[in-house]
Amino acid sequence: MTDPRTLALLEAALERPPAERDAFVQAAAGGEPALLEQARALLAAHAASAGFLEPPVFKAPVELGPYRLLDRIGSGGMGQVFLAERRDGYQQRVAIKLLAGLSADPETIHRAEAERQFLAWIEHPNIARVLDGGTTADGRPYVVMEYVDGLRIDAWCRQRDLDVQARVRVFLQVLAAVDAAHRALIIHRDIKPGNVLVTGEGQVKLLDFGIAKSLDGRLGGDATRTGLMPMTPGYASPEQLAGQPLTTACDVYALGLLLYELLTGVQAQVAEGRSLLELAQWTATHTPARPSSRIDGTALALPARGAGEWQRTLRGDLDRVVLKALQPEPGQRYPSAQAFADDLQRWLDKRPVQARAGGAWYRTGKLLRRHWLPATALLLAVLALAAGLAVALDQAGRARAEAERARRANAFLTGMIARADPYLHGRPPLLVDALDRAVEDIPRELADQPELEGDIRQALGQAYLSLERADAARAQLERAAALRAGDGGDALAETLKTQAMLEWNAGDTGRAESLLQQALAACSRDAAGDRQRAHVLSDYAALLGDLGRWEEAHRRAEDSLALQTRVPGPDAARDRAVTLSNLASAEYGLGRYEAAGANYARVLDLLETIDPLPELDISINLNNQALLLDRLGRTADALPLQERSIALKRSVMGHDYPRLALPLSHLAGYYAALGRHAEAAEAIDEALRLAPTLYEADDVRLGDLHAVAARVALQREDTAAAIDEANRALAVYVKAGAANPDDRAALTALIADARARQGAAAR
Repeated sequence: MTDPRTLALLEAALERPPAERDAFVQAAAGGEPALLEQARALLAAHAASAGFLEPPVFKAPVELGPYRLLDRIGSGGMGQVFLAERRDGYQQRVAIKLLAGLSADPETIHRAEAERQFLAWIEHPNIARVLDGGTTADGRPYVVMEYVDGLRIDAWCRQRDLDVQARVRVFLQVLAAVDAAHRALIIHRDIKPGNVLVTGEGQVKLLDFGIAKSLDGRLGGDATRTGLMPMTPGYASPEQLAGQPLTTACDVYALGLLLYELLTGVQAQVAEGRSLLELAQWTATHTPARPSSRIDGTALALPARGAGEWQRTLRGDLDRVVLKALQPEPGQRYPSAQAFADDLQRWLDKRPVQARAGGAWYRTGKLLRRHWLPATALLLAVLALAAGLAVALDQAGRARAEAERARRANAFLTGMIARADPYLHGRPPLLVDALDRAVEDIPRELADQPELEGDIRQALGQAYLSLERADAARAQLERAAALRAGDGGDALAETLKTQAMLEWNAGDTGRAESLLQQALAACSRDAAGDRQRAHVLSDYAALLGDLGRWEEAHRRAEDSLALQTRVPGPDAARDRAVTLSNLASAEYGLGRYEAAGANYARVLDLLETIDPLPELDISINLNNQALLLDRLGRTADALPLQERSIALKRSVMGHDYPRLALPLSHLAGYYAALGRHAEAAEAIDEALRLAPTLYEADDVRLGDLHAVAARVALQREDTAAAIDEANRALAVYVKAGAANPDDRAALTALIADARARQGAAAR
């Protein structure tokens, strides 16, 4: 049977000079003798027939039926496209596609007939219309289509300096075209920048259905019935590259590749230099790096300082949308082009997207979270949200008008429960559904009430942040900051602080620090302002600790604790626990281990006085204490604390909670150090199982997990596994472009040690 990838390989070879084709085919076949043999056979047939896949070069004008060919405007292994005009008195310019192939070749004729029929079945403003068709005097089929006077979509966006939002809006037209094809039960199979043109008026036109396929077999066969599967490898889905049966999911993947390139300036998957087998294997097991991590400012024609803002726009929800379309498994992608479009529209509207991925909010061993919100309990979450808002407004015994505002805010937020329709989505309502509905209701219910609107948007922004819906949180917090900017004071400080946490989560620590400094400046000069200042200083200490600025972190935490002692708030125990934990982390970073241990113990004592018991906060504290004890060489004492920490987290979040990965890796290290190798292997295997939903392929923390796995394997004398895991860790560090040189050196030494042990065992 002919390998379905052979024609794609042949087409790619024909784009190179004849002298280079055999070497290219040999490299691209990647050591697959059958694929190489078939591709060479086609190359030989092509040469023997004087180039049956390369149409003759025409000298314009050439008459073809009622048309006069004026100029060649495109070419490839499948044929050539010419600009033409009618010569029978009608003023009309058209594009004529002359297909490659032997005269009267049944396959070529069938492909031309199929393309004409496909386009006849689809009437859509974003798809180039078919007008006519026929055959040349020597039997070559051709298709006459409307002439699109436009540029490739990537060039069009670059020429007009379109920003991210504008590029997404243009791309929505591509999705509309593909959706129309899918509703007609046709898959395109060759979506790429060269097949999408945009006119001067901004109208997208999808071209070239030459290798499209009917899903219902209406043509009595498929254009690939010979077993050859034409495609463009750099824009093909994993199942295309593997020669598997195709569905509309292959187009969704190609659409993801196209959007990735429009937003970054680079291709998500590069075929050059890879064999088809290598490319198929890679795409079947990998999701491309986050778009925000691969921006090419030159390709996008960005100004010198524009890349940072571009990256911030992509980071978060838009990254997730693009990568959902690029999942290796078809069932994990968007179910349709329309679903893809719907999620992009949500992003444009600053609403939460459906694409979800594990975020990076949880900073293990760094800080306790003051605002943890259980996303699975709608009623409790909304009540906690409203109650927290009431405390924020009334905590200092504020004026009666502000207390009334708090009451109305609570009424609005708790009303979200009543408005959450359990039948709307065919399932029980989720918190995010209620939040989305509340956002839609704000303009109608809070018109001309800017102070109350600011309170509500602050609460919604905090809730979205707790649910890791970064873009939705950013939209609400920006609006809250604008509404509160006029009066300033503690309300503005709270919003600025929350925005800082959002930017820290997104990786922009410079912006986060600036916002925290602004929040400190906004705090009022009274008791309520001092309480707010204490909260800001505590979070500032946590950020500085994350940056390794331990002395500054220690000072901020001490300043916060001093304020809390002077003007305690209504949640004094939790506030103090949070800040003491940040102080202890700073002391740990400064090497003051005894002081850190004492403060971690004080944190646990405070947490255990709170009702209901804050189990997740206690879990984090136990993790921190275990890390400290292990650092002091007391691994046997660290182990039960870590076991309890993980048990608490599992009791609240379940066994599949992705953020268990890092604590489990610590547990594996403790087990291994104590000689409990089977338990160590089980713990690190579980950590690696959870990791893909939490970390991207280029995240240093994923490399750290593989490094732990390598050490665990070496301690149980599994040298092969140790070398494999160490190499995996190093590969992640290379992708990330950032890792501690000492960590890389340690892994290199581990590999050398493992090989030496293998050599000794062999002797």
